[in-house]
Amino acid sequence: MTTADVPVALPATARSGAFWIERWSPLSGLLFVIGAVALALTPAGDDTGETAAEVVSFARSNDAWMAVAAVFALVALVLTGWFVAGLYARLRNAGSGTEAVLALIGGVAFCLLFFLALTIWSTPLIDIEQDQATALAQAATFLTIDDIGWVALGGAGVGAGLMAIAASLGALRAQWVPAWAGWVGVALGVASFATITFVGMFAWLAWIVAASVVLLARGAR
Repeated sequence: MTTADVPVALPATARSGAFWIERWSPLSGLLFVIGAVALALTPAGDDTGETAAEVVSFARSNDAWMAVAAVFALVALVLTGWFVAGLYARLRNAGSGTEAVLALIGGVAFCLLFFLALTIWSTPLIDIEQDQATALAQAATFLTIDDIGWVALGGAGVGAGLMAIAASLGALRAQWVPAWAGWVGVALGVASFATITFVGMFAWLAWIVAASVVLLARGAR
């Protein structure tokens, strides 16, 4: 290979890598939803209790599930990041520049705040102290920061809502979906703002599934 060949080979490799990221990023969205729903159906999704004693009992009974939740928080950071990156690239390439940027901003906020919320709810309950007095003190601290987790989840819903609304409007502009489907996407984005009441959580889970299916169906178009 001569030096003259290098400038030609590198852009081709970069384009191939970018295509792979964009083409298969919807799979990460589907995997994230499957993982989130599955985790919610395990003991990790149960109520920890309202008193320090109840929290200690829950933590000791579900230590392994709390570790699973913490690991999923890390995996979710990768999966949602990949999904958002692919969504941004598709919208930008379709000429929906403003919508792409707004979807990216909302998506990044969603990724980080969902990770933060799940981490707050899981890691303090892993390997809780055997000494009862110390364990109760840890549990009392957990009950204090538990509310921070809810605020973080609410913020994640706002980010998801912004992402869904912007991406749905971008899809309408690019004529990826029928008008009714695009406006349903916008409605799900608005509902995502109510994540703190659980309604929004179902909305952004449904939107990620729908968006992933649409992007997979479109393929490289």
